[in-house]
Amino acid sequence: MLAGAVLVVGLGVALGVVATGGSGGSSAQAVEMQPVAASGQKPFTDSVANGTASASASPSGSGPGGSASAPGASGSSGASGGTVDGGQPGLYGGTREVASCDVPKLSGYLAANTDKAKAWAGVEGIDSSQIDGYLHGLTPVVLRQDTRVTNHGYQSGQATPYQAVLQSGTAVLVDSQGVPRVRCACGNPLTPPSGTGGAYTGPAWSSFHPDGVVTVQPAAAPVNQIVLVDQATGRQFDRPVGGTGGNDGSASPSASGSGSSGSHSGTGPPSGASSSAPSSGGSSAPSSGGPGSPGHSGSSGSPGGGAGSGSAPGASSGGASGHASSAGASAGASKAAGSGTP
Repeated sequence: MLAGAVLVVGLGVALGVVATGGSGGSSAQAVEMQPVAASGQKPFTDSVANGTASASASPSGSGPGGSASAPGASGSSGASGGTVDGGQPGLYGGTREVASCDVPKLSGYLAANTDKAKAWAGVEGIDSSQIDGYLHGLTPVVLRQDTRVTNHGYQSGQATPYQAVLQSGTAVLVDSQGVPRVRCACGNPLTPPSGTGGAYTGPAWSSFHPDGVVTVQPAAAPVNQIVLVDQATGRQFDRPVGGTGGNDGSASPSASGSGSSGSHSGTGPPSGASSSAPSSGGSSAPSSGGPGSPGHSGSSGSPGGGAGSGSAPGASSGGASGHASSAGASAGASKAAGSGTP
């Protein structure tokens, strides 16, 4: 009788681990699914997203239902998820000469709400007096894949971290190593995710699949240009780090990308190395700041124990981003083919 009870308990524990994506416990951390325009938990601000610059994506269908298992760090074969390199050309999208986020509006709001500013700055590892300069060193982009992050709401004078998946099409601000730092629909500060397990909750969108979720690994070095994909034309273009669209230019075929490389852990357009995440249950500051972001400090470790280095967005080192061109043969003669979109 005792042996039978032990067997039942053991089976229940095993099933619990499977149901929670192998998180190692019977109580998995919740991972909130956040559609493009949703404000999410306890937002810091009203939306500062430019609706004309973000994709017209909205939740539809039931997706995985009330919850679904979060993917592992390496994704799965045949899926486009896993870890991706923040410097990969075409990882993010946007609209040429249009910013997806109103940086001055966000900066002004935080300047007028000092309690929120202090909590917000603490997440990013800076002093509240440095927020304006920090924000103007970030780059407005649009996610092209569902992306796992640690989001931070605001409650009772404190930033409240929680795990979230942001829908493809969400407007964010990224730093000079391609790491999402702000969600524009709510003004919330972002840091890399904590772990990879958990159970998805909240409204799902029809295109969602757990194995399609990506985690952004910081680029090996800061970059000067970010290669984006124009949502209207599908063509790539360069946006200077910290630029808001006015200085966008055509991506050079001879450009070498961001200066970082790696293979995507699943399959699909972007490539990357290992995931970077802060410690569980707390807010994490971006890693070693570069020029243009005084006071920026902290580091984020990967779930597997490796260290990923973040950087202040104002850094100017790193090569220009670009994309490769391909050639195709035709009737015994070859001619240059157009560049592809990741």
